[in-house]
Amino acid sequence: MRSLTLTVGDRAELQTLFDQDLSKGRAFVPGATGVAAFDACELCVEHAGRTHKLQAQVVFVKLEGLGCGVGLQLSSFDVAALAELTAFVHTATAKSMEPPLLEGGAPGSVHDRIRSLTPVEQQKVAANGTLPERVALERLFGPNVWEALLANPRLTLPEVATIARKGTVPRPTLENLAGHPAWLAAPEVQRALLSNPRSTAAVVAKVLQVMARSELVLVGRQTSYSHSIRTAAKKKLEEIS
Repeated sequence: MRSLTLTVGDRAELQTLFDQDLSKGRAFVPGATGVAAFDACELCVEHAGRTHKLQAQVVFVKLEGLGCGVGLQLSSFDVAALAELTAFVHTATAKSMEPPLLEGGAPGSVHDRIRSLTPVEQQKVAANGTLPERVALERLFGPNVWEALLANPRLTLPEVATIARKGTVPRPTLENLAGHPAWLAAPEVQRALLSNPRSTAAVVAKVLQVMARSELVLVGRQTSYSHSIRTAAKKKLEEIS
């Protein structure tokens, strides 16, 4: 697998890269060559002698002229991957991202503190907690906190995609996800909904309706999706051609 390196000079530049691109599951490597559209690759983000590796797929290639380089879409960019990337970007302030959950709370790891919460406290933290706290909540309590997490305005797209991918999510929740324009516009959420066997025909139709042409091409080719979804994606491509 080809490896592409994105070297970032200073912390402010790294923060901007994270805010504008990486946190949204995408990246652009200026001047990169040697790959073609739809190739799988590894993205190495380098900063201050540290390296963070991410799996990606090539979605754009320009070999010459102004703006030449390779556009990437991060693969398997779920909430755990986002949490690891966030820790890489914010190493200097990582501890400040994990404050005590409740006033007077005992120190300890996030998972230890989350595990000791009562059901009422779980809902409270799901609605207002930090990213590490939300990740721990979803992993430990899953269905019990999904609705509260989805109501949290700070919820990130990878977190939404993680929930949308779960095969035990109730169909009304999947329909709610597909009815949220900002979530539905995100490629990682689109892929999660299409891969969920509980997604109804109506949910699939909504996803395909808003997908970019490049994403429809990928769906039509990837055997990880069901035959019916691949067929529907190809039909949608014919409609927009």
